[in-house]
Amino acid sequence: MNIWQPSKRFITRLPNVLHRSLSDGVETFPRFNPEHIRNFSIIAHVDHGKSTLADRLIEIGGVKSSLPQQLDNLQVERERGITVKAQCASLRYTYMGQEYLLNLIDTPGHADFTHEVGRSLFLSDGAILLVDATQGVQAQTVSNFYTAFENDLFVLGALNKIDMPNAKVGSCKMEMSKMFDLFDSQITEISAKTGENVEKLLPQVIELVPPPRGNPSADLVAILHDCQYLSSSGNVLLTVLIKEGTLNSRDSVCLLSSGKTFPVREIGVFQPEPLPTSNLSAGQLGYLILKVKDVEDVIIGDTICMPGSIVEPLKTIPKPKPSIFSGVFPDENTDFRSMKESLEKLVRSDTSVSIEADSNQTLGQGWNLGFLGTLHREVFAQRLAQEFGTSIIMTKPSITYRAVLDNNNEIVEFNCAKNMPKCYHVMKWEEPVVETTIIVPGDHLASVISHCMSCRGVQKENSTLGEGRFLLKFNIPLIETVDDFYSTIKKLSSGFATCDFEEAGYWETDLTQVDVLVNGDRVDGLSMIVRSDEIREVSMKTVKNIAKLLPREQYKIIIQCVIGVKVQARAEVKPYRKDVTKDLYGGDKTRAMKLLARQREGKKKLRERATVKIPRAVFRTL
Repeated sequence: MNIWQPSKRFITRLPNVLHRSLSDGVETFPRFNPEHIRNFSIIAHVDHGKSTLADRLIEIGGVKSSLPQQLDNLQVERERGITVKAQCASLRYTYMGQEYLLNLIDTPGHADFTHEVGRSLFLSDGAILLVDATQGVQAQTVSNFYTAFENDLFVLGALNKIDMPNAKVGSCKMEMSKMFDLFDSQITEISAKTGENVEKLLPQVIELVPPPRGNPSADLVAILHDCQYLSSSGNVLLTVLIKEGTLNSRDSVCLLSSGKTFPVREIGVFQPEPLPTSNLSAGQLGYLILKVKDVEDVIIGDTICMPGSIVEPLKTIPKPKPSIFSGVFPDENTDFRSMKESLEKLVRSDTSVSIEADSNQTLGQGWNLGFLGTLHREVFAQRLAQEFGTSIIMTKPSITYRAVLDNNNEIVEFNCAKNMPKCYHVMKWEEPVVETTIIVPGDHLASVISHCMSCRGVQKENSTLGEGRFLLKFNIPLIETVDDFYSTIKKLSSGFATCDFEEAGYWETDLTQVDVLVNGDRVDGLSMIVRSDEIREVSMKTVKNIAKLLPREQYKIIIQCVIGVKVQARAEVKPYRKDVTKDLYGGDKTRAMKLLARQREGKKKLRERATVKIPRAVFRTL
């Protein structure tokens, strides 16, 4: 039994799920009182060693594996070397003669997956804040700490990679103490790679992280944290946290949002493989498998209870507001119905993606999806291809602009040119701005500041962190950060600078809608929202790129970028030309002229009647 088509390692660990009955082969797993349970997460900046630390902790819990990054289950995670989905593991650990259940949640580190971090911390009572001793505190480290602080979690510090020759242990500990108000006793020096001092973390988790509140004897109340669709028809594996009561293997459960009841086919815990058990009680993090026919019945963050119970919906974190949008349409080899089903399943498991129906004159029916960033967008498309075998056309990313109308000061939001209000109704245009936090070594400070200024940034802060590192804060228009801002910052700083982004309101700007005409016909889906001072540059670049992608025909193809009826840029795709005079041997020159004139007239009539078919590669590339 597979979950879509993930990594081979994860495929090998699912044959136990649903292929053995609960009466035959259920592993013996003791029941734990809530006071002997600890739920905690690992948070850090990307590449600081979260997954490696999780491997060491899982080994201490008695699970051995020959593969690294045991909690990185997705193929895209292993290919890119990043964590995309938060994964959990239940560890059994004996401390001072008492056995404890430690529910570990490994979280992503990239800024585009902060919502996944927030959802994981919402289930936790504490967090291990991991910092790379060779790099120090980074931008996303700060962001994740404040997310944990807002969730009122107890934070333990861990300084990783102390075995590296260039580790700056002393200065990094001082930096952590200063920025996060941690005592030296709360910061453990470890090496996740070698396992040095890692076991010292678990006694601290037991002593300092509070146990979950909950009564195993109360009525069942659980929160749905994640879902994975199994390849067999209608089965879903739900990751849940039991807040109150006890769930047994033969029970039925009710999903509160839909009000529908489903029999439980299997329950268990992650070690990190799915391990069937006979029950889950208050404070435990585990899974249950249901047979669900309608994908819309499964909502991440939903409350699970017993049928007929009257319970209040559990509080959950709000859905984030997407920052960039892209149109998604079926490729030529993709069936629309199967793509719709795959897309809905993937969106259900990634609650940070927004979806609404869309259509395009050239590409047909599709969807307009909202993402938290460009990496999030790329990973989503890659998962859709790898896990569902679905090939898609994804249009150029756009952002949400605002227009203030002149008649009643009404604010209209739009993220594509076709929804842009007419300019004669608009009093002013506004574009979103992000507060960009950058931590950069002093050697690269000037070049990074110069680049931020060139992106229309306004500096808000420039402070020193010690050891020749600086913290910069700029307000920068969001559109300037969509394409290659982060990669440029990395290049300018030789890979040492890190960035984090937060919403910072809107700025007034001047926008214009630029349409693309191909042989006089407007191409729906290629219209653009452009700042007035960039019209010429963007138009020239667009027509040149389209001209390179369009195949040659028997007639001339003219590409234009226009505002209304005024042409801003123009390019041509030259036609094939047959030499109609090659069979003439001498004779009057007028004969050749007549043949050439007839050829021109024929090509003109052909161009007037023909419709240029825009290749889908144009929409994928631009």
